[in-house]
Amino acid sequence: MQLKILGSGGGEGFPALFCGCEHCNAARKAGGKSLRSLSQSLIDGKLLIDLPAASHSHCLKYGLNFGEIENLLITHTHADHYVPNILETRGDDFAHNLKSEKLHIYGNADEARMFDGVFNVFPISQNIRNGIVFHTVNPCEELQIGGYTVTVLKAKHAYEQTALNYIVEDGKSSLLYLIDSGYPTQETLRFLAKKNKPFSCVVMDGTMGITGQYECHMNYAENIALNKKLQELGLVGEKTRVVVSHITHNYVGVHEEVEEYFRGSGIEPAYDGMELEF
Repeated sequence: MQLKILGSGGGEGFPALFCGCEHCNAARKAGGKSLRSLSQSLIDGKLLIDLPAASHSHCLKYGLNFGEIENLLITHTHADHYVPNILETRGDDFAHNLKSEKLHIYGNADEARMFDGVFNVFPISQNIRNGIVFHTVNPCEELQIGGYTVTVLKAKHAYEQTALNYIVEDGKSSLLYLIDSGYPTQETLRFLAKKNKPFSCVVMDGTMGITGQYECHMNYAENIALNKKLQELGLVGEKTRVVVSHITHNYVGVHEEVEEYFRGSGIEPAYDGMELEF
């Protein structure tokens, strides 16, 4: 399995669009891995996770054509993860030679509701609408999606809705994707323990950085603690790649500072364009 981190930043990006703090100014000056766009990931070039406003810039930067994407997993409806307005250009004169006639979107019930709300105000072509299929999924469900087994998890985030995380397996490799979630509940950890074998890769939320505290996101100390807990449960082994993403400007500086914090922990900080083979 190949995982490409298209965007490794949090809700406002890094540097944040309107921010002149010390960390954002340092990132602008440093460039490179310190520049982080909105969170989005791509598995094997065909299974997409989340649809933020940065989707078009990701296509330009990495030479991607989202007309080739048939399946999209959505974690939740916050704007840095899901902007349905983007989909109004999927067809008609906006998009030709779509590889997949239908785009299947998997997420909570609010994904379809938000889509319909947007396009009730700004009508969308019926042809384009017919090419988009919503599937409402729930925690603990196991689904077959485009050759993958996808298990739905409940994220500790966005209590006004059912935010989701995912396990993605292809028969050889497995990914545990915990972006936009606080430290998992005991219920979630018990559910994960049933897997009874190490994941090939774990991607976890690091929004709160070095000094932040918030129950709906993790900080770096919690990332290290969770890594150790997953090791105790037999879910992280010697070959597991453990990555922290969704990195924000309020609680940490440039990429090298994140690297230094995690040095020796077995955890890798993500950056835009990071590719992992496992």
